Amino acid sequence: MPLLAFAGKGISRAATAETLPNPLIVAISGLDARAKPARLAALTDAFLARKVPILVTIAPVDATGALLDYNSDVAKWLRQTILLNTGGIEFGAHTDTITSADPYFQARQASDIQAAFSYLANEYQRYQSKAVITALTMTTNSPLRSHQDASSLRAAGIRSLIRLHGGLEDKVGLQPVNGGYWSTDTNLVNVFASALTSTRPAAASSGPMDVPTLGANIAGLTDRKNPIIVDIPFAALAGLSDGDLAGYGATVAQAAVDAIASGKVRSILPQKLYVQSKQTNRLIVVRVDDLRVDRDTDPSHMAFVYDLIESGYPVTDAIIPAPRSGRLSTDEKIKAFLRAMLPEKHYDIAAHGWNHTPQELLGNSSQKDFDLIRDGISEVYRSTGKFPTSYIPPNDAFDDNTLNAVAATGTPVFSAEKGDLRWFSGIDRRGILHVSNTMKFEKAWTPDLPYFTRQQVLDYFGTHNDAVFCIHPQTANTPEKQALVLDMLAELSSQPGTKLVNFDEYCRAVSPAMPKVDRIRSARADVSVRDWIKPDPYPLDDGVLKADAALAWSYFDWGAKNYNGMVPATSWIEFGKQTGYPFTTMWDVGSYILAALSAERLGIIGQTEFETTVSRIIAFLGETSFRYAGGKLPHTERALKSQAGQRDGFDSADTGRLLIALKILDNYTSGAFPVFDLVSGWSFKPVLKGGEMHVVSDKGRISSAHANSYAGYAGRGYSMWGEELKPVFDTAHPDRNMDEAVVALGEIQRRGRIATEPHVTEVIELGGSPHGRLMADILYAAQLKRYRETGIVTCVSESAMVGPPYFTYQGYQLTDIGGNFTVDTMKTSAPDKAAKLADSLRLVSAKGAYLWHASRPGDYSTILVDLVRDRAKMPGMGFSSGISEKTGKAIRVSDVNTNGIILESVAYILGGRKPLLLSEEA
Repeated sequence: MPLLAFAGKGISRAATAETLPNPLIVAISGLDARAKPARLAALTDAFLARKVPILVTIAPVDATGALLDYNSDVAKWLRQTILLNTGGIEFGAHTDTITSADPYFQARQASDIQAAFSYLANEYQRYQSKAVITALTMTTNSPLRSHQDASSLRAAGIRSLIRLHGGLEDKVGLQPVNGGYWSTDTNLVNVFASALTSTRPAAASSGPMDVPTLGANIAGLTDRKNPIIVDIPFAALAGLSDGDLAGYGATVAQAAVDAIASGKVRSILPQKLYVQSKQTNRLIVVRVDDLRVDRDTDPSHMAFVYDLIESGYPVTDAIIPAPRSGRLSTDEKIKAFLRAMLPEKHYDIAAHGWNHTPQELLGNSSQKDFDLIRDGISEVYRSTGKFPTSYIPPNDAFDDNTLNAVAATGTPVFSAEKGDLRWFSGIDRRGILHVSNTMKFEKAWTPDLPYFTRQQVLDYFGTHNDAVFCIHPQTANTPEKQALVLDMLAELSSQPGTKLVNFDEYCRAVSPAMPKVDRIRSARADVSVRDWIKPDPYPLDDGVLKADAALAWSYFDWGAKNYNGMVPATSWIEFGKQTGYPFTTMWDVGSYILAALSAERLGIIGQTEFETTVSRIIAFLGETSFRYAGGKLPHTERALKSQAGQRDGFDSADTGRLLIALKILDNYTSGAFPVFDLVSGWSFKPVLKGGEMHVVSDKGRISSAHANSYAGYAGRGYSMWGEELKPVFDTAHPDRNMDEAVVALGEIQRRGRIATEPHVTEVIELGGSPHGRLMADILYAAQLKRYRETGIVTCVSESAMVGPPYFTYQGYQLTDIGGNFTVDTMKTSAPDKAAKLADSLRLVSAKGAYLWHASRPGDYSTILVDLVRDRAKMPGMGFSSGISEKTGKAIRVSDVNTNGIILESVAYILGGRKPLLLSEEA
């Protein structure tokens, strides 16, 4: 049974045409730099002379990632043959191995191959008037991994993937042994070759398959109703002399002719088989530019677009957010038009720059480009309620900073041409889907706006490639020009296999689900656009924020007066009196240091009180140490009064936090306190064995803590004081490109839950880090999503509790299909009981709310901080640790970290959102 019969999908028209013989495809595969033009000509001529069409696939990227040279002999032969060929050869791409099972990395690999192939195949003079040559077919030796395997290759313009029998082990066992085909949800067709019709030598020392056997095998496969692939790996013929090569090609070609003459097979090229087999062969995006460029012409633009939609044509309308006429958000006429059009099934919108000045996105800093692009997309989103799928830079003027900024907003599609992007189709390393093959009628942007002819534009389009038809209603300013545009739409829509779409429809058609990429894009869009509010550099609520900070400082004021200048970890009311847990961890001490520093910055305490507080903390830290391996270390926990119960040992994460606080303090005070002497007295080498952070139990047992979710933040504390550490993460820079972000997200998932602390704390203290920002964005978006779907205000972090279990770690655990909000507490053997207990313990973290308000100013973070300000105040004690999700009331316990972080957050906001210590890693 053909694989298709099980799938119920695939080569529809071919399958129903019972009278057609089996398709026979002859593939000469895997040409590389070693291929000699004379030998290539001898082999290919053997087939062309007998009128047997052939697929020839080039490996433009080798196994090491090196590109085939444009001036290599095989590349020159490729371009010359394209010019001379009358249709008997289809050129495609080849890769021995599809290296990843992840759809994103499959698309990336195919996109890089497509870009390299198109670069090799196209001559500048040719593509000035003709359609760009792209690889529509790819060959590979990789077996099928799943039913949707390779579906994302369609985003790179690949229609057919022919899977050869190249010696790679089929570990999954889905691929049929004797041929078949399978169509994915993106309409990419996997075609499976049989080993029976591969001329590949059976052993390294043997020659290619003998032709009588090949002919017999072709005949034997004709009853199976599947495409038959005659695979001729060019490298497998390397041992043949030039004469033997020509002779072998001639006999194989004759075998194909004999099979065709039998009436049981028909010789065909893959691209032609695909056209015959699919209702849609290519997609053309209809893009209409420059809405809101002029109040006088916008009405005609709107009428033009409305007529297109009424006529059944899809449209992506490119909106200029802030032209001379003012911002979109204040343009009621255009907003009314957009809101009326968006419910239309085939109407879509794009962000089209900011002011639409000629080079507004060229030569800018990364931050300026991000601000312009984020502001523009936000104008469109907040005016329409729709996040645009695509971004179009004005006048095709952009650079690397532009693309980085587009990626940072989570926008999936970019439409523009520049330089070698004329050739590019697919997903770049930033995760952006480029749709750059653009045709328009404007021949030049001179005052008379000359147009190309209808045939010239059709020549640009060709008949195979996906493309963009770009329309400027302002230039279609005569009946003749408008008729040309409308006739072109009618012509394109009538071409067999051509489907007109907008950018949103295009993206959904060619891109399958890419879970990690989709999550990262969505999080970036939520944080930078959908929830974002441009912060006021001089907030009107600064008095309110200062009052919040003063309340938070009351916790420390009370603690210092009752615990000899130090503060307890937690505090509550017992028998009508405030009391505290008389212990402190090194994390708590770090929070106390930064609380005092923030209070001094805000003017809540004076310099004398600040100096007294800091001197007491430093003296406290120097009073006693935990002894390990002959050296001194900070304790896991210290008692504040003379009572038992102190936990001994060493905690690397808590001490990392303390070291960060001490470095900020030393920098802020210009070394006025003996901080350096204090830190120099600790011996970290034994607990940083092999460059990894470790914890030490009270019994002296040591274990690595380098892989937990706090390690990135804590590790910076040790590095700041000159300690050498191994990198905490395998990926170097996940905000540099999507490739690294996807790998980093998998690593983050393996490390366990993520929470507001320390990843957002890191932002306000040190300016953040690439991994910390990624985790923060993912968490913020997950919290926002839960709120939108359930109405439950969500803000998770570690927290003190009232009564057992006294402390919980509340966070978000990534999974392959999403994620779960977890509450880690006491161990239990009853999972159901643990789940119920977790629900009763869930909190809206008070400190987390202020951290988000500081680092991610937006609608949701405003909701969080307003809720905490309304319900979590504890007069004279600071803020409650959090608000119970179950009851909606604040729990009656406060703690040093909650109040310390609130002080830090307010100081950060009122200090112009500048980190307490801006480090090089930020």
